[in-house]
Amino acid sequence: MLTFSMLFWGTSFVFTAALLPVLDPISIIFTRLLIAAVLLWVIVLLFFRKQKLPKPLLKWVFLLALFEPFIYFLGETYGLQRISPVVASIIISTIPVFTAIVMRIFFQAKLSAVNFLGIFISLSGVLCMIINKDLTFGADLIGILLIFLAVFSTLGYGVILHKLSKTTHPVWLITVQNTFGFLLFFPLFLLMREAPNYENGKALFSFLSVKETMWFYIITLAVFCSALAFIFYILAVRKIGVAKSNVFSNLIPIITAVISYFLLDELFTTQKIVGIAIVIFGLVLTQKNY
Repeated sequence: MLTFSMLFWGTSFVFTAALLPVLDPISIIFTRLLIAAVLLWVIVLLFFRKQKLPKPLLKWVFLLALFEPFIYFLGETYGLQRISPVVASIIISTIPVFTAIVMRIFFQAKLSAVNFLGIFISLSGVLCMIINKDLTFGADLIGILLIFLAVFSTLGYGVILHKLSKTTHPVWLITVQNTFGFLLFFPLFLLMREAPNYENGKALFSFLSVKETMWFYIITLAVFCSALAFIFYILAVRKIGVAKSNVFSNLIPIITAVISYFLLDELFTTQKIVGIAIVIFGLVLTQKNY
């Protein structure tokens, strides 16, 4: 389940980047969450009506939705306007590093000297990818900060999910979370709505028009990335915990890199390849004997 979750989330970086030339970020997020929420409510009402979410937990689910999808998607989607999907996914893959620290602070999880070394190495790998030899940023600084905003929102999400995952049904939890997320983005959508500019778009699949390609990406993001991926992830967290589950985010940059290479003609420099290798090596050390 975790492998499929990371496959879907790795794909989401590329599909979101492909949508940005024809849709503004708020429209992408809003439409994605709307489709996901409708689909999930149909599933809940048909198959899981009896496992209702207790009302006292709604405030916690709202806070969950505030961290993710609201803050997370703002950081990720606007960040992808400024930096490549591969660099963004590498930064996102540092989530286990910061998760280890948060779990140590809030849940007294033990961190060894090797874990701390892994944290240092992973962050060094990120710096290797985004800083040039003359110490200037090789990627847009605002874009980098926006992606790190998404990373830190995930930490808040993980703390609350740790509290909720074992006491609530995962499908109900994700359904209400997506609904709250949709409602949070609705005012922004009304303020920023504009007609999509299809003329500037370019279909990546020859058998699809630009408009058809756009809907293919949005529906994929909604069904697989906003619905199934989260359900699979929560089921995994219930079994092995947040920290160990987040180790699998090491797969995200690899998946994103491969898909970007084929669909977006992503260029791989030696600096990027070395940075990816350093980050993944550091991530493995942060989880050793964890």
